[in-house]
Amino acid sequence: MKKVWIKPGCITCGTCEFIAPEIFEVTDICNVKADAPVSESAEKIKQAIKQCPVNVIEALE
Repeated sequence: MKKVWIKPGCITCGTCEFIAPEIFEVTDICNVKADAPVSESAEKIKQAIKQCPVNVIEALE
């Protein structure tokens, strides 16, 4: 996994943060943490992408 980002439309449900708190942080919007270990967390990121109810998580492998 090389890059992860959030498209507009996040409903701040917190699912991604629950699955991968080392990657995502949900406040008033969802953010990918600046120091997130993206390459080491590929499986958790893929799971967050699948579980996102509004399909706004994107990733570049």
